[in-house]
Amino acid sequence: MKITSRDGRTIGLLTSFALHLDTVGGTEYSADYPKFLGDHLRRKFGPKFISIFGTGTCGDINHVDVTIRGRRSAQEIGTMLAETVEQALPGLKPVGQTALAVRRALVTVPLQQYSARRVAAARKLMDHVADRKVPFLKRVEAYKIMALQLRGGKTIDLEVQVFRLGTELAVVTLPGEVFVDLGLAIKHASPFRTTLLVELTNDAPGYIPTKKAFAEGSYETVNSRIQASGGEKMTAAAVRLLKELKMKTK
Repeated sequence: MKITSRDGRTIGLLTSFALHLDTVGGTEYSADYPKFLGDHLRRKFGPKFISIFGTGTCGDINHVDVTIRGRRSAQEIGTMLAETVEQALPGLKPVGQTALAVRRALVTVPLQQYSARRVAAARKLMDHVADRKVPFLKRVEAYKIMALQLRGGKTIDLEVQVFRLGTELAVVTLPGEVFVDLGLAIKHASPFRTTLLVELTNDAPGYIPTKKAFAEGSYETVNSRIQASGGEKMTAAAVRLLKELKMKTK
């Protein structure tokens, strides 16, 4: 989404891209590939240009191609994304008449539950959470179980927000690391011509997988805090809010 000044200059961009922000690696904080995206765009539009980045629904997407050796760096990914954004700018259509409105919903979904014995075992295993001698998924599950104890309770409220910026433009924000199929379902059902998705907003309750993924099993489902079908409930709420806001523009 391009933001222009009154005299038509491009002064900012909101970019939504579905890829984990872990291309740098390590345990320290990093601006990752959005930093290189912003650097590239500022060279084109000037030092006061503002690059706003929102991670799209990418819970089951990363930058590693397991069929080949090596991986692209954060700089490569950020630069490639910036070049793609540049190429797309001429084809962007103006919002025209603004129609700002906001809706939100809290979707209550059940958290995974573990017995006192499992919690005690997980607490003991936390002393070895970085020990490669312990199977990886066992460490992941132990960390998840302890994270659930910090949450407390049997349910969690997933906050969904929808921002209508124009009659054909909306932004949806979702908590957690949302699987791509859930994001695509929202986009396909959205009545707006352009629907931008941003995950990890307002809360970070771990992965939000699809019901199908829970049945198949994966690292993400082992690491998820919610029970199956929670993601589909959140998706339905987002679509409902989008349709409500679209009706208000007619």
